[in-house]
Amino acid sequence: MNQLNTPKMNLNVIRTLVILGQSKSIYEGMKKLKVDRATITRHLEALEKIFNTKIYNIVGKKFCLTEDGKKIFEGYEKAYNLLFITEKNFLQEKDLNNGKLTIGVSNDVDSEFISQKITHFKSLYPNVVIKIMNLYTDELFEKLSQYYMDFIIDTPKYDIAKSKKIKIVNIDQEEFCFAYSNKFSKLEINSIKDLDNLPLILPITAKKERIELDDIISNEGINKNISLELDNYEKILDYIKQGIGVGLIPKRLLKNEDLFSFDIDIKKDLSIAFIEDNLCPSAKEFLKLFNIIL
Repeated sequence: MNQLNTPKMNLNVIRTLVILGQSKSIYEGMKKLKVDRATITRHLEALEKIFNTKIYNIVGKKFCLTEDGKKIFEGYEKAYNLLFITEKNFLQEKDLNNGKLTIGVSNDVDSEFISQKITHFKSLYPNVVIKIMNLYTDELFEKLSQYYMDFIIDTPKYDIAKSKKIKIVNIDQEEFCFAYSNKFSKLEINSIKDLDNLPLILPITAKKERIELDDIISNEGINKNISLELDNYEKILDYIKQGIGVGLIPKRLLKNEDLFSFDIDIKKDLSIAFIEDNLCPSAKEFLKLFNIIL
């Protein structure tokens, strides 16, 4: 059997590369690692000697990986995250109410969608630290495959889940409507055609529902008068209540709100993606809130 060429390898050296690769800054790395510049340089030089290649450059104040450095970093980051999974699983098997839960939420999904679930989960396990990361779909699945996240919430992207290990479960369907305050109540707003020239408060163009809406408006020949574009539906709701315009929001946000509304045929499926073998006990408990039993 061939021996790995790692006579001087240790976890501190691996951790140095992972932290620097994530922070992209020598100075941020020094703070997180709690070591001086000389120690960081020594660790990086040790890695370059082991792999016999240049793995990084300093551009201004930025730490930049070479192409070879990126390959080494990706492998080490995955291994480093697996160490944390092992540690977290062991500790939570002893006491579920500890550790960290990292949840990725697509920029195409409103964070408020899981806010009630988080509140309920925290009432059961107050000491579990929950970290929410909002990223684009490609980045989320990449980090999930690198074991950086416990699970992700997104619209179904079966073509992106290339790994057979990644499981995708549909959990809900978001329905949308247009809502408006009593400022517009004297107008007859009963359908999408009645929005011609009215001030609209819409989600940003990157969201799936906005793309669908733009197609509908275009096909109906409606003059689109955009007043505000926002990436958060709670903010859209606030401006609707202030009478700024007629806004597109998920129907669930209408609950207990004194607003007028009409439905529009826009729906968005929501799903959770995860690697079952790497789910820690707290992640499994959280998934139970979505009726996912493992």
